[in-house]
Amino acid sequence: MEFIKIAYCITMPFLLLCSLANTSTVKKYSINLLAVSNILLIGHAVFFIRQLIGGYRLANKLSIDYHLFYTTGSLLVHIILVIVLPFLFLHPRLRTNRVLTVFSAVLLYSVFPVSSWNTYGLLFKIPGYLCLLCSAYALVWLLNKLPYQSPVA
Repeated sequence: MEFIKIAYCITMPFLLLCSLANTSTVKKYSINLLAVSNILLIGHAVFFIRQLIGGYRLANKLSIDYHLFYTTGSLLVHIILVIVLPFLFLHPRLRTNRVLTVFSAVLLYSVFPVSSWNTYGLLFKIPGYLCLLCSAYALVWLLNKLPYQSPVA
């Protein structure tokens, strides 16, 4: 789940550029993939929540003052936005909102800079992410929730 943020930050500029294309099929599929990628960020948010809870429990076991929960300022606001923002993509109109997508990508870049990305085993993570993306695309397609899919009457 940690690789979702890396793949999201890498593929988002490409998908946003393709969504501005003149060709209708390229635009259609890129907006559909954009919506599915935004939905996959929910998995990263849940993973991040579990990491924060684990860090808090470890700090309590070792009797260390866990400074994150006492922090007031931009770091805490950024962390709260990284956790809450992906859940906004559950709304169908916000799922393909380009401004919100760019904001979430910039937010991920600022909270997790490129120098902190874990790229160990990259050749195994890329096919895993592609399989996750295809599975999520199929699920959203089966639920009739893709942006360019007509709802069942």
